[in-house]
Amino acid sequence: MTTTDSNRATANLRLFQCMAGARHGGAELFFERLARAFQEKRVTQHLAIKPEPHREARLSSAGIAVSKCGFSPLLAPLHRRQLKQAVRQMEANVILSWMNRASSMMPDCGVPHVARLGGFYNLKYYAGCDWLVGNTRDVADYLIAEGWPADRVHYQVNFVPDGLSGPVFDGPQSGGPVIVALGRLHVNKAFDTLLRAFAKLDDGTLWLAGEGPEGESLAALADELGISERVHFLGWQDDSQAVIRGADMLVCPSRHEPFGNVIAEAMACGKPVIATRSNGALELLEEGVTGLLAAVDDHAALADLMKTLGADRGLQSKLGIAARAFWQAHLSPDRVSDDWISFLDQVAHQGRAG
Repeated sequence: MTTTDSNRATANLRLFQCMAGARHGGAELFFERLARAFQEKRVTQHLAIKPEPHREARLSSAGIAVSKCGFSPLLAPLHRRQLKQAVRQMEANVILSWMNRASSMMPDCGVPHVARLGGFYNLKYYAGCDWLVGNTRDVADYLIAEGWPADRVHYQVNFVPDGLSGPVFDGPQSGGPVIVALGRLHVNKAFDTLLRAFAKLDDGTLWLAGEGPEGESLAALADELGISERVHFLGWQDDSQAVIRGADMLVCPSRHEPFGNVIAEAMACGKPVIATRSNGALELLEEGVTGLLAAVDDHAALADLMKTLGADRGLQSKLGIAARAFWQAHLSPDRVSDDWISFLDQVAHQGRAG
């Protein structure tokens, strides 16, 4: 998109966004990043979010208009009226909703409704939408396979910020390579597999950053494996890239990972990545070029890759440089936010689905 086209699209766009997500999460993080990128490009926008003081403060401090909505199924009629009034008040010409609850709660406001999906969700929640956006090709293909019209499906990747400079997390180290993994401590993230793989390494430090229901069982597993002195649970980290910059490599051991924000963040930092062959990793990484890949739940293969990469500084540098180049070409904020603006402007001009 040329500068002239971008300026025209930005000037014409009046965007209403709604997000009913949790305090932490990949979709919630990207929602905030995209809203700030739109603000920097002077897009007229208004955000309706589930009450969450920290998110509201961050968005408001960026100069973004924010209102709160409970998105409660028990009070659905009230909240739908509230959302409809907000859309009319700002004279929005496009609605962008995020995930199941916000998308299903959004009423018909007479303007095109786009929903963004970061996973293989049940499409019953999106019956009132005109367009669906998948953040991976696999998600977009799934939407079409489930019966959504192909001409109303759009593929658009996430972006992550430039991670080459900034603060560096100074965490505990036990000698050997510093390995970092980040994410919700949930069974889908397979941090149990990572711990079993790490136990096969003779040295090294593992930083595990995140919160979630598996926290206690993961700590118990580290004790059981005899690696608790080399594994450090960092809790939730607001600046994930600072943690990545402090490590030698990132490992994403997920059983299910539709996109893989942490992989993209490591690429933006120029850090080498080891991941399992989940959907997101396969889309972002070229094996042996921009990262290393192991089978899902294969802790022996994961351990071998960590040993190989940890011992080879040249390979670390080679993978990191190639990963950084991929980020610059495909995942930078300027590139992705311009693509979003162009798409939403086209939606505004095409109008509702027939």
